[in-house]
Amino acid sequence: MNAAPKLLVVDDEPDLRTLYELTLVREGYDVDSAGTVEEAWARLIDGHYSAVITDMRLPDGTGLDLLRRIESAGRSEKAIVITAYGSAENAVEALKAGAFDY
Repeated sequence: MNAAPKLLVVDDEPDLRTLYELTLVREGYDVDSAGTVEEAWARLIDGHYSAVITDMRLPDGTGLDLLRRIESAGRSEKAIVITAYGSAENAVEALKAGAFDY
């Protein structure tokens, strides 16, 4: 039996993080979560994920900061950026920083 894909959800809003976790677990994913860039990076250092789903605005930086760290470390995780404050400029920047989707 194959293990469920492991996802890391990064959002500073605890209620949204819980909603994402519950939804993804129900769909069969193994989910970890983090509320900041640093917490997410610590989780990435401790393990491997199929994908990272990150909010754009975080208390200690942005989802783009996390994407750049992932890319500069040569990690294989795909990244998806979510935000309530989307713009064409942010979308282009996220895709250039290595986001799989925005």
